[in-house]
Amino acid sequence: MSRHSGVAVPALRTRPPTRGRESETSVSETETETDNRAAVSRAETLRSRGMHDIGPDEMRRFRRVEARFLEVTAAAGYQEIRTPTVEPLHLFTSAGALSPQLLDRVYSFLDWDGWSGERMVLRPDSTLPAVRWFESREGAANGDAARLSYVQPVYRFDAGDGDRELWQCGVELFGLAAPEGDVELLRLARELLNALGLGDLRFELAHAGLLRAALASTGLDETGQIEALDRVIEGGEEAVGELAAASPEAASGLRLLLEIRGGGAGYL
Repeated sequence: MSRHSGVAVPALRTRPPTRGRESETSVSETETETDNRAAVSRAETLRSRGMHDIGPDEMRRFRRVEARFLEVTAAAGYQEIRTPTVEPLHLFTSAGALSPQLLDRVYSFLDWDGWSGERMVLRPDSTLPAVRWFESREGAANGDAARLSYVQPVYRFDAGDGDRELWQCGVELFGLAAPEGDVELLRLARELLNALGLGDLRFELAHAGLLRAALASTGLDETGQIEALDRVIEGGEEAVGELAAASPEAASGLRLLLEIRGGGAGYL
């Protein structure tokens, strides 16, 4: 085999094929496979780490899930919105919604106008942008109910091999007090997951207010409590074990909260 423009083509021979030629062909095919793998590897390096292309097959599956999500939420009265990919950092820090742990993971840059600039971020979460949109509309101050849905990516830095671009399908419910609002969202979640073919469901609920009250007794400062809350939400029992050194009593109370199990509307 000879090579031309990166494509293997048969070499001209004056004798019939021999075993030696078969061996030569095998070697050339191995070289081609190696070159192909090298080309794929080079293409991979052109894509930002933690970001993903979505090919045709995966895109079709994505659209099916997206369509079913929007169909179910629209039937329940939720209207789709889309918020900007770039948001001012203070939208998240002023509300205290970004813990120091998550703040370290935002993609931020300076929106420079020649004289000064504002710190901006790639959207790390969709809830606060949805809140901003809701509060900017007429009638929000009157307590009018609003039901919003969204399907959009968020961006969070990950120092390891984790995803940095994440897709969120979410809903936000404004103006309907608990427990009615909680029940509505739980029913919607169950209906949506059933519509996607996921059965035998079990919901595990958490109340951030209860966790904050328990953490307030640990002796940690405000920043420490926020970081601990994030760890407990993400890590559960393992994170509670880390708090035992600071406050054994608080850790014991948190374990009890995490172990509570209930069923039916009475649990709510």
